[in-house]
Amino acid sequence: MPKVPEGYEQRKRESILDAAEVLCESKPAYEITMRDIIRQTKLSPGSVYRHFSDIDDVLISLMNRIDGKFKIWEQIEPVFSRDESVPKVLFAVFAQLGAYLRDSLAGGGKISFELNTKMVTDLEFFRKIQERSTEVNDYALLMQRSMEYLAQKVDDATLKPLIPLEDVFSFAVVSMDGIVRDLILTRCYKLPAEAPGLSLDEMKLTNTLARSLLLMLGVDPKELNMNEGVLT
Repeated sequence: MPKVPEGYEQRKRESILDAAEVLCESKPAYEITMRDIIRQTKLSPGSVYRHFSDIDDVLISLMNRIDGKFKIWEQIEPVFSRDESVPKVLFAVFAQLGAYLRDSLAGGGKISFELNTKMVTDLEFFRKIQERSTEVNDYALLMQRSMEYLAQKVDDATLKPLIPLEDVFSFAVVSMDGIVRDLILTRCYKLPAEAPGLSLDEMKLTNTLARSLLLMLGVDPKELNMNEGVLT
């Protein structure tokens, strides 16, 4: 029996994910089937199923491959340990988020958006993606660490929020969701912004959100610098 070259199976797996990514450019991710994958790769069904159990396996693996290029949690985690003021830390966190959105949406935004649509109607897929998606895990870590950081600053009286911390946090999550949604619609689907002349810029949006949160957290407006923490 011929010896399989080293790395052969991984290259075959990557070629299947390449095919899935190509398909996602011309077809909604939630409509892609294993038959589409087999046709695109020109591999036998047995070869494709040897590497992926079903279409959910393919799509989640593709999402994780895309997200693996950016490692958002690895970049943001050290920021919370900096011996700096709360404004500097939050500006740095949101600058990293802005850079992540700027760099990642072009490649994976459409796929992620469409798979989120699939999650709404397919509870089994929702369960799988919660268990296996690196993006979900990274985002959950970021949300947990952010809440812990802010709660600590409230406890030691560094922050004196104008409204309950839970409400500030909820506003941040919902606002980020809206930013991501509108950026995907304009960047990936070429839809015009809802308001004429409205320009959506990842870095400006996340910076403005950081400033809004800091004001809700009771930070003196004089402490805030418009350009603080912005990445270029």
